[in-house]
Amino acid sequence: MIYDFDEADSALTLLPMAARRALDASGWKLTLAGYQSLPHAERIALVEAGAAAQVQPARVLAILARATPAATAQPPVHEPSDLPAALTAALGAPRVLSLARWQRLTALDRYVLVKLQSRGRQERLERAFDEIARLRTF
Repeated sequence: MIYDFDEADSALTLLPMAARRALDASGWKLTLAGYQSLPHAERIALVEAGAAAQVQPARVLAILARATPAATAQPPVHEPSDLPAALTAALGAPRVLSLARWQRLTALDRYVLVKLQSRGRQERLERAFDEIARLRTF
C-alpha cells in the first residue's frame, strides 16, 4: 500500500510509510542510502511487509540482508491499540476521529497517523487523514 501523500515514484526512491512501518515495528533503522541500495523487488517486499496486518520481523530482516550500509538495531516501535488523545487533538474539529473510526482503520493507517502526529508535521498529517478518510468508510 502506497499512499498518494507518500509521493513515491515508480522506483520507490524514497521510503513510503509502509516501509517505515516495517522497519519501526521490526526494530530496524535503515539509512536512505541503505534503502536505495536494495533492488526494486526488495523495496516492494518491504512495503508489502509494512502493509500487512502484522509485521513479521523475520521477513523484514531477510529483506534487509542485502542493504548497504546495513540496517542497525533499535527498539521496536509498538503500535497503540487505543486512540491517542494527542492525535485527536492534533487533527482538530474538522477531522474528527472517534474510537470506532480508529478501530476500523488498518494497522498501517493507524501507524501513519500516529507517526506523522508524533513528528509534528501538521500539513502532512492532514493530507494523510484526508486520503485515509477517502479510502476507508467512516
